[in-house]
Amino acid sequence: MHDLSDIQKQIGIETLHDCCWTCSISELSSYWQQQYRQPEISCKCMSLLHYNIRHFYSNQAELIDMVNVFSPNIISLNELGTNIPKKIINQLLFSYNVYLKEGTNSHGGVVLAVDKRLSCQQIEINEPNLIAVRIRIDNQQFVVASIYSPPTDQLPLTTMTKLVSEAKNVIIAGDLNAKHPDWDCLQVNTKGRELANWLIQHNLSVLNNGIKSSLRSNTTIDLVISGEIPETSESKSLSYTGSDHLPILTKFFRLNVLMDKHLVPRTYWKIYSSILTVLIDQFKDEQENYSNSANSTHNWFLILEQFLAALKLRVTIWKEVKRKRPSISPSLQVLLRHKHYLQNRYRHSRFEEDRLRLRSWNVIVKREFQALKQRSWEQFILNVASPNPSSFWRTVKKLNKKKSVDFSAVTEANITHKSPVDIVKCLSHHFTERHSLSSLNMTNTLDKEADELWKLFSSADTNDIELVLTQSDLKFNEQDIKNTIRSLKNKSSSGFDQVSNKMIKLLPTHYHGMLTHAYNVLFRYAHWGKEWKMARTICLNKSDNPAPMTNQLRPISMLPTFSKIYERLFLIGFNSWSSKMNILPLQQSGARPHQATTSRVNCLLEQITQSQRYNSFIPVVYIDFLQAFDKLWHQGLLLKLKRLDCSSSYLVWLANYFSNRSLKIDYGGVVSTLINVERGAPQGSCLGPVMYVISHHDLPQCFENPAYVHAYVDDIAIAYVPSIYLKPKFQVVEIEKRINNDM
Repeated sequence: MHDLSDIQKQIGIETLHDCCWTCSISELSSYWQQQYRQPEISCKCMSLLHYNIRHFYSNQAELIDMVNVFSPNIISLNELGTNIPKKIINQLLFSYNVYLKEGTNSHGGVVLAVDKRLSCQQIEINEPNLIAVRIRIDNQQFVVASIYSPPTDQLPLTTMTKLVSEAKNVIIAGDLNAKHPDWDCLQVNTKGRELANWLIQHNLSVLNNGIKSSLRSNTTIDLVISGEIPETSESKSLSYTGSDHLPILTKFFRLNVLMDKHLVPRTYWKIYSSILTVLIDQFKDEQENYSNSANSTHNWFLILEQFLAALKLRVTIWKEVKRKRPSISPSLQVLLRHKHYLQNRYRHSRFEEDRLRLRSWNVIVKREFQALKQRSWEQFILNVASPNPSSFWRTVKKLNKKKSVDFSAVTEANITHKSPVDIVKCLSHHFTERHSLSSLNMTNTLDKEADELWKLFSSADTNDIELVLTQSDLKFNEQDIKNTIRSLKNKSSSGFDQVSNKMIKLLPTHYHGMLTHAYNVLFRYAHWGKEWKMARTICLNKSDNPAPMTNQLRPISMLPTFSKIYERLFLIGFNSWSSKMNILPLQQSGARPHQATTSRVNCLLEQITQSQRYNSFIPVVYIDFLQAFDKLWHQGLLLKLKRLDCSSSYLVWLANYFSNRSLKIDYGGVVSTLINVERGAPQGSCLGPVMYVISHHDLPQCFENPAYVHAYVDDIAIAYVPSIYLKPKFQVVEIEKRINNDM
């Protein structure tokens, strides 16, 4: 305890006091889970910043300062002044999703930036100077648009009407160059009359009524329009004078969003391991109280899972940290304030001397801003180029990794589902069909034999299973448990058990003996509890569309960690058997030890190089199976293994592994009902790829020349080498014929 801080010692002592209660481990776990849950982040009212920036590059430092000071959830920019690459704005507003539309003149262009914590989807509009998105706020669908209407152009009222029809709630911000007394303009123009009539027709209001937004005249030409009641909002102009338009900040008191902070957990892992060391005897007694039956042993695992998850919560404290926002240095803020002073002075005096002074000072501000970005980049490079190579490669991996596009809607059968509940229902229906077993043809000998074999092993008597498993090699020692736990990746994600790999890896070694005994009991009965068969499934977007189709989603199943150790232990014996039987062909490099993607790539390159030595071409056909893992036929796999003389102990264990599996879709905290998995292997399990590879081990033999077939799990490349004795035109004919025959 000498190396612990005072707060760590206090948490450790309080945790030990809790453990001294006379309650059971399960009761203590339930108490901790109720008392020490993650606190909720408080909410604030949503805010929107509209700024006619009038030359982006000149006023980008001002924009950053506004974002840092006021933290708006939505930013609307008009009149960028030139064509700005979206990459530049993304780098500047890195905590926002940025949408950009070019303008019709040299001053045009609009930007809409939405806080990344808000779920949004762009609305396709083929019109310049107008960008719109759908946003979910407080479980309500909103359409938010940024519009710039040049003085000589007509208002895009037709498009604005379509936006209003998209959702009941709409927010439009922009410089519409429309003047009318309804929003306290002294003058009125044609665009103002048209807009006033349109607002009355659609029951909309100008929220910044009477707020001066122009430095050239005492008028309001930058408008924030919404169906919100003006009394439930507040608008004000900000004292930034870099542009000839004042920024408008509008707060919507009725709309709540999360505060500009996030909770960071700090788990004291030393205390976690120390408490487990103290409780080792209590868990041994708990295990001895249970009989050596499979159900009792599985229940002991569930108690251990619950306690580990609760203990992690108990030794975790949560700190509120302000989200990182774009910011500028204090020296640059001083320069900006003086620039504003010079701008105001020149606007009033119009002296040439003041103009030159402003121009020179503007150059200084730009140089200082570039120097700030340069210093930030140099600091980043300094951190990356640290003496620790792992830090360097970790950063490189992050930079090169393509981030999955978040989706806020799902499309199925030309119907777009937008609310989280509807999305989960749609995904549930999709995956129910995806994992349902096709009806077998009992007149087919293969289907009938596979079905009978499946029924034989999946409904086997417990005593028969114990007799078979007692004579098998599925018995493991403490060293096997240690090696298996050591092989787990140090991840913090978890399934419904709330136990991560990291939590298991930090178990004191005294627990390995208990785990060895418990797993051997489970193997003796080939037992799989229903809790270990249920996966928490999240979906990643494989496309760039924020409203992808259901077949464009990649499901990732997160399984209970103790069940993954159970799988890995089984694979120790199963991989040993498949290696002895030499089942996997040399052409398959996936899901097997000492093989990788580079193995197949090197072999393929060697064949291509050899063909080029003879001045011959070598076409390669690449095959990728759609939803390969989800179409694994359990009954057919068992039959194939039986024909390969696989041990009955392995077959009965696999039958219990695949039978009665289920999953639940988790989308943003909304969880679906239970989905039965009648076919397919969990994507995220270590056993799934191995079973897929085994079930397709004879696939290369289906092709004319198996030596030129290269496979990595479900990805296949077939190289076709023509005869060197044929002329090129006859080689083409030969290759075409061979490809058609194979396909």
